Amino acid sequence: MAAPAGSPACGRRHTAQAACTAPCTRTLRSACVQSGVFTCKSRLHAIARCTRAAPSACVQSGVRACDRGSILTRMSVPKFDAFIAIDWSGAANNYDGIAVAICSNGRTSPKLVAPRGRRWTRMEIAEWLESRLNSSDRLLIGFDFAFGFPFESEHGYLGGKAPGIDNIFALWSLIEEKSCGDADFGCNRFIHDSNYSPLFWTSGPRPKLWIERKRRTEHACAETTTTRPDTLYKLLHSKQVGKASITGMRVLHDVRSRHSNVVAIWPFEKARRSAMVEIYPTLFRKIARGSVAKIRSHSALNTALACIDSLPISAKAAGEFTDHETDALLSAAGMRSIAHNRLVWQPSELASPQVQREGWIFGVC
Repeated sequence: MAAPAGSPACGRRHTAQAACTAPCTRTLRSACVQSGVFTCKSRLHAIARCTRAAPSACVQSGVRACDRGSILTRMSVPKFDAFIAIDWSGAANNYDGIAVAICSNGRTSPKLVAPRGRRWTRMEIAEWLESRLNSSDRLLIGFDFAFGFPFESEHGYLGGKAPGIDNIFALWSLIEEKSCGDADFGCNRFIHDSNYSPLFWTSGPRPKLWIERKRRTEHACAETTTTRPDTLYKLLHSKQVGKASITGMRVLHDVRSRHSNVVAIWPFEKARRSAMVEIYPTLFRKIARGSVAKIRSHSALNTALACIDSLPISAKAAGEFTDHETDALLSAAGMRSIAHNRLVWQPSELASPQVQREGWIFGVC
């Protein structure tokens, strides 16, 4: 059980966070009430160190479920040496949307990982991950894209156009087969395949027969963050998530095919030495700032980091960070702040066969 609010442990933790100012505390109190996993003080040390309101917020938001005890307390929580967050892009040709950040255990500040050249490519990410996974480090690696398509009880994957495909790894194999030939883990061949192209909204007004299919985790995340995670089937504008997710699934398929003995894909497999999880950076911005707004300044980033128990980072030599870089930096520290939480690894929704086929966003409970 967590120490009650006002106990010496609570007081020491709170006092130690001088950087977590009163406005930050008030923000977190608001966010705590709206967020499931982030409210329970006994499960998330970052919130315990930023606000004494967590115990009451836990009760208000119904997180009593985290004391279910019998199953969760017996569950072994994976331990990691480093936490890697990758802000992703599904763009073609030259693109600047990928950013990689890493942090170690404790409170050390997260750091950006520089690409070999001017920018990261998806192929270079796969190669870099291969080298990291060849080390003895226990890594928790978060990707900012959906790990699967919605799975419908009547139709299965892809609106019934994938007969016989009944699990996530078979889905990835199908996507790889249909995309083979697209360089840099691209997805143009898949989305323009005559079997699947009618599923996607690619231009103009909404097609009359188009269906906005979403996964259960996207609905749950919308409730947690008061945002509206988009469907993978909408391929419009720069904010789309479909192409990013399809290209990402190809990368996951490739990495898993080479390193399945050391890395697991959560929640489809139990964590091995390392694990890969789906993240939603908006979730970490929500808990750190009480806002889903992008972070674009060095000072705002450090304020957010302080609220998830991370030391600040030094100023970037070339100027301010991009929002891709701040998302990666905050997400790396954010994963570290919740990875010890049993509830994060075993949310009740994981019992659903549908979720076991679709995936789940790490931290949504």
